[in-house]
Amino acid sequence: MHFITVIGGYLYNLKTPLTPMTTAALPHNEQERLKAINDYYILDTLPEEDFDDITRLASEICHTPISLVSIIDAQRQWIKSKKGFHVSEIARDSAICAHTINHPDEVFVVNDLSQDERFKWNPYVTGKPHVMFYAGVPLVTPEGYALGTLSVWDHEPRELSEAQICTLRSLGRQLVTQLELRKKIMQLDSSEAELKRAYADLEKFAVIASHDLKSPMNNIISICHLLSSEYGAKLDAEGNDYVNYLNQAAGQLSNLVTGILNYSRSSQLLTEDKEHINIPELIAEVKGLINAPANCSISYREDNSTIFTSRIALKQILLNLLQNAIKHNNKPHIIADVDFQETTNAFTFIVRDNGAGIPNEDAEKIFDLFETLHKTGDSTGIGLSVVKRLVEKLGGEIKVETGSQSGAAFVFTIPK
Repeated sequence: MHFITVIGGYLYNLKTPLTPMTTAALPHNEQERLKAINDYYILDTLPEEDFDDITRLASEICHTPISLVSIIDAQRQWIKSKKGFHVSEIARDSAICAHTINHPDEVFVVNDLSQDERFKWNPYVTGKPHVMFYAGVPLVTPEGYALGTLSVWDHEPRELSEAQICTLRSLGRQLVTQLELRKKIMQLDSSEAELKRAYADLEKFAVIASHDLKSPMNNIISICHLLSSEYGAKLDAEGNDYVNYLNQAAGQLSNLVTGILNYSRSSQLLTEDKEHINIPELIAEVKGLINAPANCSISYREDNSTIFTSRIALKQILLNLLQNAIKHNNKPHIIADVDFQETTNAFTFIVRDNGAGIPNEDAEKIFDLFETLHKTGDSTGIGLSVVKRLVEKLGGEIKVETGSQSGAAFVFTIPK
């Protein structure tokens, strides 16, 4: 019977004279290597089929009863995937794979471990599972850090063919690709969670800011109306002008705060469940929400066309575009027309007006946040940004037809 013990950091077989087992030297970039391991979020994770498939394939190709996918951390060889092996980790001092990571550009092969002075006293050679053959390929990251190994073991001395060694290298590269993919997924999940928290914080801030800013603005507007109605006769022309300027400024700021709040909430609109929507009925609903002047007419085709999408998002898009068509129209009779055309994969909507049109050079920037072409007191430069954001979140795109002096046409698509 063999007895294995550790004395002074060395492993000894007590059946023979005390002979130290060679431990692997630390890689020259050990600290950076350990940090890289942590970045992969792999240690102590549950088995995964993608790793187990490669482990089984390595064993079948090399005709070995044992194969392992291992990560070498500061104190141990932790085994992510295994075939024919029942241990989940090995002390680093006795890990053959700890030698392998010191040769990142090589497949580390020992044909007969019992004849190699570095490993002849290794407990896995002298005891169970009594391995005699080892071949390991380092798992090297794109940055050059050897995280661990793909290794195959046998109970008898043997050799691998060049084809088997080449395939083992290829499988090692596949494992690194799998680790990289896993890392990116973890990072994306983390980033998504962080973005959700940021959006939640932003929406909370927008609601608070809206209340805290709009409340005093509404008070100022109310006071301006009171001054005009109760004291307007006592003020001279200049005094009344000042009251009107103050009222306009407060109204503009109130509209701006409302626009920012709507923009921050625009993505939240898409969380609404999609449903089948009768398009003409929705346009009629939007028309009823608009405080259109008497000289304005809004037309659309009435039929049974339906689309499956977010009702609240499409409603907001049409509302913003129609309000924009009316607000910036200086014609004696304002005309706005909503047309829609069905194709195989989408609906195309066209909102036309008979306003002043949009210059070619402004076709892109009108969708930028806070960008305004019309320097009117109630223009915030947010409405079209909200429209573009919602259309794109629904999977479509929007553009404006420019160059005409007889109006503008906003064209957007919504996938079915």
